[in-house]
Amino acid sequence: DVQRLVAMGTSVAADATLSSNGTAHMPSKALRAQCCSTRPSRRAVISTLAARGCVTTRLYRLGRISFANARCSHNAQINQASRPVSAAIQSSSASSNLANMTSTARTFSRPEIVSTTVSEDMDSVLVRQVYRELTSRELNQELQTLGASQNWRFVFKIFDSLCEISSVSYSTREERKGDACLLPNSYIATTVLSIAGRHGDLDRVRSTWTWMRAQGPGRSAPTAWTYTAYIQAVGAFGRWEEAFDVYREMRSEGVTPTSHTYSALIRAGAKGSRAGATAAVALVAKMRADGIKPDVPITSALICAYGVLGQYSNAERMLRAIGNRVGGNQGLQDAAPDTRFIFTEGSEEVSADAPSSFSPDARLYTEFIIAACRCGRPSSAVEVFQSPNFPKTSYTCTAAIKAYGELFEWERAEDIYILMCKGGDCMAPNGITCSALLSAYEKCGQWRRAVVFLSRLRAARRSSSDEDFNAFEIEEIHYNIAISACGKCGKWTYAERLFDEMVKYDVSRSTITYSTLIAAYGRSGEQKRASARYTEMLAKGLRPDDYTFVGLMLSPASCGNLNTCLDIKEQMHAHGVVPSVHVYNELIRAADVARRYETALEIFQEMIKKGIEPNSTTRELVQEIGKKGVEYYEDQQTAANFASFVAGLVGVAGMMAGRW
Repeated sequence: DVQRLVAMGTSVAADATLSSNGTAHMPSKALRAQCCSTRPSRRAVISTLAARGCVTTRLYRLGRISFANARCSHNAQINQASRPVSAAIQSSSASSNLANMTSTARTFSRPEIVSTTVSEDMDSVLVRQVYRELTSRELNQELQTLGASQNWRFVFKIFDSLCEISSVSYSTREERKGDACLLPNSYIATTVLSIAGRHGDLDRVRSTWTWMRAQGPGRSAPTAWTYTAYIQAVGAFGRWEEAFDVYREMRSEGVTPTSHTYSALIRAGAKGSRAGATAAVALVAKMRADGIKPDVPITSALICAYGVLGQYSNAERMLRAIGNRVGGNQGLQDAAPDTRFIFTEGSEEVSADAPSSFSPDARLYTEFIIAACRCGRPSSAVEVFQSPNFPKTSYTCTAAIKAYGELFEWERAEDIYILMCKGGDCMAPNGITCSALLSAYEKCGQWRRAVVFLSRLRAARRSSSDEDFNAFEIEEIHYNIAISACGKCGKWTYAERLFDEMVKYDVSRSTITYSTLIAAYGRSGEQKRASARYTEMLAKGLRPDDYTFVGLMLSPASCGNLNTCLDIKEQMHAHGVVPSVHVYNELIRAADVARRYETALEIFQEMIKKGIEPNSTTRELVQEIGKKGVEYYEDQQTAANFASFVAGLVGVAGMMAGRW
């Protein structure tokens, strides 16, 4: 068989078209037709693909063919549809090369995954001749390696092909020898689901999940790891309700959650505002019932949830309990009921001097710093950052930059960024760091420094002479923050320049970019320009969001033109956009400027009835309206009634907000 394939390879190569440098490109379809017509054996297929340079080190070690985009030092350079080879050399030495490389394969390192496009012909050959022959363990390892490469989508082609083959060959499973994988088991399907979730392919996550559930009980049924991977995937998209539904289904199916499940579920809930965070914290009791002791990932997720709820004391206790030393009995006496069990083991509380079994990592401290900022305690976050032996990494330093921005200390934030640029790889800033520094400039009103920072980043990409700034790919979010900084300072012309500059440097402009520029126009009273950009955005097929309509309301609200703001609110329904608290805040502000205080309170009541959670801006607006209303009404009894009414509304809103 080998000699026959070698002979056929010679004839195919003879008919191949020579390129300008004398290298033959073997047609992929022609080679496939030759192989299929003669029904070559497994060794013949290996020999043929070896001649094309498609065989990896792992194949020789396992005696099987692996993915065609892996290469070793002996492989030829990969091409997309076919591989340039010397026809005479490859066809004459294919068999001998295979024998030599097989005997020395164990000395090679794992092949490097490189970027390429696999042809459809090659896909079908590989799946039919190779992947269904691998054992479950081997296939799972191959899919994991492939999922970490740039060709991760090929994982789904392999999975779909195996499912199709299995539907035909399932009856012959007992006749097969060894652990050959026909129907993908739960571990393989979970790997596919995890890869899809990691790359943000939610449709593939759900289709894989549906397939596994359709298989019924058996080797392909979802496991605890499958449920965890699904919860992580939907949680990353902010669908915390769906994540909790999956958790309840998991319990009903009798599958016991693991610590990873709770970590993913709590983090998914923390992304669901106060409602999701409340549900996440409530899981603590169920964790205790399952006998799961919190580790660093669970503690980190809980700190994040407490930060969303504004419960700084609980977040601080979590950090202290999981740190190098466990918090003492004094800290346990006033611990929250839902966190007390975390610091106990059995019925005995851990002593203050007992060393913790957990070693907090950088992400744990990062979560605490962010939580402290959310709770309005940036000074506490800075205090932790400045403590001795604090782990200063890219993550913790980025969080500290955010904290200094909340404290309006942009100089300190800038110093940390410069320190990160000089601190080596462990402290090297990244794109998120740039966003944090730009946000600090924005919050402190330093619009000019934000613009200069972008220009220095661009200059650093062209030259390495600037040691204070590392070279980064400037992304859309960086421009959005800089445009917002200019807009909040009334510099709409500079914001417009940055908007136009994005086209010059081939940076995409999304709905967020347009909405930010519209808000910049609105803050400067440029309502016509804001409306023109809104029309341009719709013409480009971009869907507006609530922030877009808030930007359109800024100018009329500043003038007390409530009717125009109400008309803009009506336009939201045509685009399927639900009014948010920010929209209602602008409506209340417009009524306040127009001195229509009772109307403002009616708008506030409407927001409460619809279940929209007020924020601190809402509280400030309502309290200010109460003061102005008391002064506005001349009759003392009317003024007193109005003040009582406002106080009652503020109290209700305070209970909803939970921290007023």
